[in-house]
Amino acid sequence: MTTLTRQVLDIAGTPSSVLRGGSSSTPIVFVHGGTPGITPYCSGAHLWESCLPQFAREFAVVAVDLPGFGQTGITSDGLTVDAMARHVRATLRALDIQRCHVVGHDTGGLVALMLACEQPELVAAVTAVSSTAAAPSGDGVDEVALAYPLHPMWQRSSQRVALESISFAHHHVDDALLNACVAAASFPPHQDALARMAQGAHADSWIPSVMRAKSRLFETCRNAGVPVPTQVVWGTHDPLGTLDRGLW
Repeated sequence: MTTLTRQVLDIAGTPSSVLRGGSSSTPIVFVHGGTPGITPYCSGAHLWESCLPQFAREFAVVAVDLPGFGQTGITSDGLTVDAMARHVRATLRALDIQRCHVVGHDTGGLVALMLACEQPELVAAVTAVSSTAAAPSGDGVDEVALAYPLHPMWQRSSQRVALESISFAHHHVDDALLNACVAAASFPPHQDALARMAQGAHADSWIPSVMRAKSRLFETCRNAGVPVPTQVVWGTHDPLGTLDRGLW
């Protein structure tokens, strides 16, 4: 099996973490989902970890920890979708990646599509996986599915309940994933995100940034269209969003 390595970069003074493996001229970059300090499962690059070795057999793979997740700190831009997109671009520059495929889940799908629309010369193709954040709609089923997390938060039991509540099948919620989520919850970036969101950053900056990004994406799709090859992956029984939402 291909071995993955974790690398912590210094991007403008902010520690920025990635998981890497494999080799190819055009890497696949994976961008996770979640809302920093809010989503009741502790997201990060580790969510991709079980499937990355399969892709790394043929390609170079890079899974990014977005700001406020894993071991990536929060930049001076704060907690916004635009800040996440800028962080991914800065990470690619730091890794000297000139062109890549981008795969994004949920919020990461919105970030991936923004990157493709704003810098198409950088993106060979984009894949949005169950990206309720990118769908042209307001608050949806995902707010209900994650509305009542198990307390105390950030322990194995609460992480399992949160992950299983957003998954059609549960076999992937194993000890390795739970251990990674609990570990990520103890890292300073997560604690920083929790504190900022508790102080009002969720309503003041995060939610408006999501709405602005969705509006820009919808305008692009209605007019010129996404300028790179794009695929949408969506399960018919996805607990976070209906198939109609995926079609939209």
